[in-house]
Amino acid sequence: MTTCTNTSRSPGVSNNKLKSSVFRVIVTSLGLTYAACGLGADKPDLKRGEADYVTYCASCHGVTGEGNGPVANALKNRPPDLTYLHQQETDGAFPYQKVLNIIRGNPDLDKNFRTHGPADMPVWGKIIYEDSGDRDAVAEARLRDLTSYIQSLQK
Repeated sequence: MTTCTNTSRSPGVSNNKLKSSVFRVIVTSLGLTYAACGLGADKPDLKRGEADYVTYCASCHGVTGEGNGPVANALKNRPPDLTYLHQQETDGAFPYQKVLNIIRGNPDLDKNFRTHGPADMPVWGKIIYEDSGDRDAVAEARLRDLTSYIQSLQK
């Protein structure tokens, strides 16, 4: 009669080598997962930015961003042309943070958070936050995508 003894080691592999190999696989997997999650995190999603632009901005600023949307003439203050924002800056750079803050709603620009910039427009950031289910990361990504899309309209 033969009895089988179960050893948890593979023949020819020491316990330390096995632990070391498993550790390397785990570390490599975690590193790849981290890299994959971060990959493209800083790259804007211009398609999503364009979709939000069409939804929230085009009726006033126009599809091309030139301030000629279908309701522009009915507004008390004409919407600005968004295609030349970079030319309004002394260094000629697109004022990314300024535009993001205006869209988001910034108490330094509007103490009451009622308007978007100096015109009579809603604070789209608040609406985007609500539309995103108050998921801050999703809302902030959408706001960055929208700002990046407006940046892409520069002439």
